[in-house]
Amino acid sequence: MKGSKKLTTSKLGIIQYKAFTLVELSVVITILAVMIIGVTSTKLMIRKARLTNAQSLTQKSIINDINMDLVAWYETSLESSFLASEIKNDASNISTWKDNNINAINKNDATNSTVASQPKYYQNAFYDSIPAIRFDGTDDFLNFNCNKIAKSSYTIFVVEQRRSNKSVNMFIGGSSIANNETIHLGYKYNTTLTQDHYSNGLDATVTGYNSVEPKLFTFVYNFNIGKQITINGKTTVVANPIQSSPLLKCNNVALGKYATSYFYTGDLAEIIMFKRSLKTEEIEAIENYLGSKYGISVS
Repeated sequence: MKGSKKLTTSKLGIIQYKAFTLVELSVVITILAVMIIGVTSTKLMIRKARLTNAQSLTQKSIINDINMDLVAWYETSLESSFLASEIKNDASNISTWKDNNINAINKNDATNSTVASQPKYYQNAFYDSIPAIRFDGTDDFLNFNCNKIAKSSYTIFVVEQRRSNKSVNMFIGGSSIANNETIHLGYKYNTTLTQDHYSNGLDATVTGYNSVEPKLFTFVYNFNIGKQITINGKTTVVANPIQSSPLLKCNNVALGKYATSYFYTGDLAEIIMFKRSLKTEEIEAIENYLGSKYGISVS
């Protein structure tokens, strides 16, 4: 029986055709299948190892040691961060993103009971191994209690990856239109990141959107120096004294939403909020934890 043909050369240099047997073809196919399975298995093993490492880093994080004044800690690697029924499959709706603060009596969970405006859960979104909460930019958001940082210094860490070059793409935002009565964190324009208390903002220049890329942002507010933004633990922008006005209120603030008609297009993986201005060494320790966890170079 004959299958595909292969070339041979006679003693006279004339090219001749010799057919592969079905046995030979089956051997080749088997070898290719083994190679494909091997590559796939290796990729799955790498993903699993990275996720396991991320979970271990989370459970051993320094945040558990410096958790004084921790307002909220949302992250995606631990199954305990969500309702078990909502993370069985990709693209499943998320109604509750649980606060991971182990010392909090009253957890500051981020929630939304309206199914139509719930963000979705996706596996392998960060570092090809860590899940994400994906906001569609149309109507998705999760509410949380932001008033815990009102009239206070604060430090907020955000690991995100936007999926649009649009303006007013805020991953944290409120709806108040009174000065210093809400907070806006996110992309003011395609190449501008902002930390704003409404009409009282600090802007930092960032690279314009080209493709999905994880970013680590650190936002600090201190009564003495005002606002401060650090990008991937490296580039730091500090406000001038006029930016020193504190948040008087922080009502109606949500993850993935700004005002009533602007919504974030992108993925969130981790948000950590403290109601104090952390020490430099504390900030660096948390940035190193987040960098190691998400494969982001912070040094």
